[in-house]
Amino acid sequence: MNIELEKYKLVEWLIRQNNEEVIAKLKAFMKSVSEDSEMNYEVSDTEKLFIEAGLKDISEGNIFSNEEVVREINDKYGL
Repeated sequence: MNIELEKYKLVEWLIRQNNEEVIAKLKAFMKSVSEDSEMNYEVSDTEKLFIEAGLKDISEGNIFSNEEVVREINDKYGL
């Protein structure tokens, strides 16, 4: 199993979801997994810098639509 490909497929599926019940169930599942595995994740200084840079890009309009990103990934990886 190619875990990166599987994660990509899950993200792509999730992006298309409009059912609030599905989203609520996924959020509850995510919370239970996080609590069960004691994944208390702390954001590093480097990650904070990347987040700030991303927010700056957004405020400056340096963004791509989901369709553009999916198309580029599909073209690059032949999906």
